Amino acid sequence: MRKAQQTRSLVAAWFDFLPPAEMPVAQAIHKTIRATVAELTETIRQGNLLLSMNGEPLLAIAPARDRVNLLIFNGADVEATLGPLEGVGRRQRQVAFPSANPVDIARVEIVARTSAEVARRQQAHVDHH
Repeated sequence: MRKAQQTRSLVAAWFDFLPPAEMPVAQAIHKTIRATVAELTETIRQGNLLLSMNGEPLLAIAPARDRVNLLIFNGADVEATLGPLEGVGRRQRQVAFPSANPVDIARVEIVARTSAEVARRQQAHVDHH
């Protein structure tokens, strides 16, 4: 099990390597998610900042050219609340945040909160069976 301190420096280093245009966008998204859902753990996977709940991937911050994507691993379930999202996978969806625009903090909050609530409900459902 990796120490939390190592993970924190890994996450800090990850931000340092982002392109200058994407860095503040990724930082704003990250800060908002951390403030909205306290119990997430984070690691770097496949070049993205992965945020997990109870060991299950929940969200990921994925920098792309001219934008930062917020990947929602339970996105298909979240759409019931948030309406259609981008993405064609069976479950994963994403919301794109263009680097040129200020981050829509309220959008990040609702996505993070909804995704976490769905995950908690599913976890509770599993725990009771």
